[in-house]
Amino acid sequence: MEQHTNMPLHPARRLLLPVLVASALLAGCAGNPLRSYDKEMGDTVSLLKEGNLSGALSQLESNNHSSGKNGEGKDILYYFEKGELLRLGSEYEPSRDAWLQADGIVQTWEDEYRMNPTKVLGDVGALLVSDRVRSYDGQDYEKVFLSTKLMLDHIMLGNTDNARVEMKKTFERETLIKNFREQEYDKIREEKEKQSISLKPADLLGNGYPMDRLESPEVNALKNGYQNAFAHYLSGYFFEMTGEPSLSDPGYRNALELRPDSTLIRAKVHGKGKQARPGPNEADVLFVVESGQAPALKSVMVPVPLPINKKLIVAPLSFPVVISSGVYTPTDINVSGKKLPVETIVNVDAMANRQLKDQLPGIIGRTAIRGIAKGGAQYEAQKKAGVLGGIAVGAATVVTEQADERSWRTLPARLSIARAILPVGEQMIEFRTGRGTYRGTITVGGKVNIVPIRIIGDFVYVGQQGAKGSVTQLPSSNWAKLEEDEGIEAIQKRVDAAAKQKQPVVPAQEEKPMKNDNPASKLLPKKLF
Repeated sequence: MEQHTNMPLHPARRLLLPVLVASALLAGCAGNPLRSYDKEMGDTVSLLKEGNLSGALSQLESNNHSSGKNGEGKDILYYFEKGELLRLGSEYEPSRDAWLQADGIVQTWEDEYRMNPTKVLGDVGALLVSDRVRSYDGQDYEKVFLSTKLMLDHIMLGNTDNARVEMKKTFERETLIKNFREQEYDKIREEKEKQSISLKPADLLGNGYPMDRLESPEVNALKNGYQNAFAHYLSGYFFEMTGEPSLSDPGYRNALELRPDSTLIRAKVHGKGKQARPGPNEADVLFVVESGQAPALKSVMVPVPLPINKKLIVAPLSFPVVISSGVYTPTDINVSGKKLPVETIVNVDAMANRQLKDQLPGIIGRTAIRGIAKGGAQYEAQKKAGVLGGIAVGAATVVTEQADERSWRTLPARLSIARAILPVGEQMIEFRTGRGTYRGTITVGGKVNIVPIRIIGDFVYVGQQGAKGSVTQLPSSNWAKLEEDEGIEAIQKRVDAAAKQKQPVVPAQEEKPMKNDNPASKLLPKKLF
């Protein structure tokens, strides 16, 4: 089958060859944007799961040692991860400072967007090489989570004024992200129309892409992929504790709008006047239970037809998929004999999939435009430099054709809450983990009482100065069975199997198949030209 278009050759193709080759040579270097961020964070996360916070921080610094002496040149992901690791050690001041560095990067992005909305298309290098070389300003849900995390740090430090600033910033950031994505989608759609690209998400499903992950009931139930109900619930709790019901009520209502099935949130919105109030020696305590780690983004190759040099040619393009890890969240917390139900109100796995679903049309547009430019460059290199020239460009194309895998890896997979009025003073707490039972102590006291708990791997972090406790592990045969999602290798096999079942669309036989014994040629798709 052949499809003719009137699309002119991309004017940047003459510049693409050196960019591709240089990017391919750098792909394995530390600090290069084409590196695998998930692999880089593997050791850090493993140490975190073992309770070795100092080791995890050292590993993070080692991964970023090539940056400037005083932090110059370190990217937003470094500050995301560092802030989280410090927070888990109850080091709230340095955690806050790290996240303020990250927030400065996000605010620069916001200011640039306000001043120059055309930024939505990114730079030419990103368009022609890979989404990985685009400036990384954080996933949308990460930007909102950053404000939420800063909110918590300020509260734990007793800085109520700065906590208020972050609460206000959360609303403003959500609105800006909404506007940004709408404009980005419109710009990508215009560019796709110019290039005669009709590829859409449904077409990926036919080629083996796991669209089912993006269409689960939990993903579809979300309003969007960046607002989290906890940020608004925390705002409601904070203003309720500081005696400002006119500000507290909107927080709870917004949280309920994002999580209408929540029993705890619904009780705050519809249970006015019926709720117990703390007595003279009591406090209203909010337990924030974070479990697991945020999902990874991985790249899979999907064969899709593209209009290259006035012909419809099947080209392998890379698209991201969300890969989740096992997670266990306790159903309740026992505090000095009082059992408190634990309710999940934020599922970061679902948010990541919802964000990917919403942004997939834009990702497809950028990837297809890039595929056309790369295919044209390979075609022209082969015409001008022969088979070896085509092989060189083709090998560089394969190496650089990778979806963006960057994401905040130390975020939790689930965020849950429990709440109760408790006596002031030291209290015993106990709850199940995926590996056993945690028993320890916390201290209740003060106007705003928040007890952060993080369950990850074999370890439990309780974010309160002086908190003590440990996990009594069960025999491995009695461990709770954790939900395991399909691995990246299985997904890629599914994609490849789907591709084999379809007759590939290739151009009319104007060029003869290339024959060579160069090892680099094994990286090339067999019927690209």
